[in-house]
Amino acid sequence: MAAKQRNKRSKQQQDKNGTNSPSATPTSADKDGKHAKANPKVLTPNLLQNPFFLTGVVTVVISVMAILLYLNMSWKPSRMVVVTKVHDESNPDKQREYKRSLDTIDRRSNLSLEEYRELYDGKWPVLITDALPTMRAMNWTKKFFMEKYGNEIITIRATEDGLAGIKDTLAMPLGLFLSHLHEGQPKLWTYLMDELFLLQKPELQDDLDDILYLQDDFFQLFPREIRPWNSMLLWGTKFSRSHLHIDPYNWTGTNAVFSGLKKWKLFPPGQDYLLHVKKGSNSGFPLNCFKYSSDIDAFNPDLKRFPRFAKAKAIEFDQHPGELLLIPTGWFHQAYNDEETMAVSSQVMNINNYKIVLEEIFKAGNLKKKSLPANFESLSPESQVKTVMQLLPKHILEKGRELTADALRQIDGVRNKPGNKQPG
Repeated sequence: MAAKQRNKRSKQQQDKNGTNSPSATPTSADKDGKHAKANPKVLTPNLLQNPFFLTGVVTVVISVMAILLYLNMSWKPSRMVVVTKVHDESNPDKQREYKRSLDTIDRRSNLSLEEYRELYDGKWPVLITDALPTMRAMNWTKKFFMEKYGNEIITIRATEDGLAGIKDTLAMPLGLFLSHLHEGQPKLWTYLMDELFLLQKPELQDDLDDILYLQDDFFQLFPREIRPWNSMLLWGTKFSRSHLHIDPYNWTGTNAVFSGLKKWKLFPPGQDYLLHVKKGSNSGFPLNCFKYSSDIDAFNPDLKRFPRFAKAKAIEFDQHPGELLLIPTGWFHQAYNDEETMAVSSQVMNINNYKIVLEEIFKAGNLKKKSLPANFESLSPESQVKTVMQLLPKHILEKGRELTADALRQIDGVRNKPGNKQPG
């Protein structure tokens, strides 16, 4: 009895001292894991000293890094897939799928007319590298223009505060402009942009050969009074640039560089919201149309003022002398002259964009669609254009004549102004 009491007191003392608590020395049951949850500090091994554990961790880390590196090298977020329709008389609805990347511009030579129409015309921009080198215009120089046309009046845009500082178009002798052509600065530059200079110089027009891809031009079906002026002379100081815009009538635009270096940013269609596009202003063309432009300078964007522009996607590339750029309808674009650069721009209206051009004519209120004949859609593309031109009100043709005559009178007025004649 006394022994039982002693054992009982001994057990009570052990409980009091904590020798039978969960934190006491583990029993065989503890070693089997029954109390592992209750005493993790004692039971968790030092994994950092386990060579097998370290080897496994290193292997996993290396594998994850290799996967991430592969994904980074192979993933191209700007890549786009464009489906273009291919004309096939036996199967008019035939389509092929072409993968197009925003990483670079397609530079092509020996491009057939058929392949151009299939892959690019009205679909995707392209640089043609072998269309200009044989042109006599490749020999145009500053000295040549200074000596032959120094007294001719040209129109320019000038700024002392970047794009925001451009207010009006100015007229001056070509020689005066050329004498300051080397003075461009980041925010202070001038840009000759003259639509009539080359048109008044047949000898210079002869230096611009016909280009295979531009031979089918429905603009030649327009009455002369309202036909868009072709062959615009572009000559800018370093740092000069255009506005971010879509060309008038949403036509297919062309740009041929004869000297210098021009940088481009071309934005695929469907990004008007991101580009903060302004709509509604008039072009001032003889046959009126709306202008689509943005106040954003894509080469020096103000993201505080235009925050959505940060998400816009564009093709960026350089255009060198002897290269011809073709810009499809619907593509906003901006050009930047990285050095003194001379170029000539033009436009084309053909089977792949004529409906878009006609729509711009209707939208500007030149002609109501209800005036079209009932069989209009069944007419050939060329006949549709001719029909619209024949239905234009006479006052529009008269307005076109007045605008052209007024522009020429202003040029003559500046030319005859005292002090504008340049020395020999």
